[in-house]
Amino acid sequence: MKKPQLVLTRFKHVAGTMMLVASLALLQACGSDGKKESRTEDALEKTGDAIAADTKDATEKAKEDLKEAGEKADAKSDEIAADFRRERDEIVAKMKVQKEKLDEKIDELKIKADKQSDKAKAETERQKAKLEVEREHLSRDMDKAKNSTADAWKDVKSGFKSAGRDIGNAFDKAGGKLKKDN
Repeated sequence: MKKPQLVLTRFKHVAGTMMLVASLALLQACGSDGKKESRTEDALEKTGDAIAADTKDATEKAKEDLKEAGEKADAKSDEIAADFRRERDEIVAKMKVQKEKLDEKIDELKIKADKQSDKAKAETERQKAKLEVEREHLSRDMDKAKNSTADAWKDVKSGFKSAGRDIGNAFDKAGGKLKKDN
């Protein structure tokens, strides 16, 4: 985005410089020193040469600046891509830990349900079913995270935060029920 602005700014500077040089040359040419030859023609010729030289210099400088800006943009892009991959891998690892905790809690509920009365067993089975649904959602989210692109990452990440709160709430409810039934 800054490249066109930089070139435009450089062009404005060159154009302004050229106009100033032309004005000074014409002003000097208009003065009378008693010569019969046209000073205006000489001034215009010199101004044209100066403009051509300034334009060439400005063009070369603009090319160098564009090349440098492109290299900086490439480096920044590589840095952003590395940050995205690192962040994505960290979140996937955290999700894997959450999934393992869900599996443990589901296993605890299965064991507990086998030892409970019918009424308590029904509640435990209901809590276990909720955790299994959360586990399934988490598995899908993990797949999305593993396969997400940098462009889609922001949307995927905000979905994970919401899912993380839901899983935390499910753990709290299931944990509370387990403690009451003991």
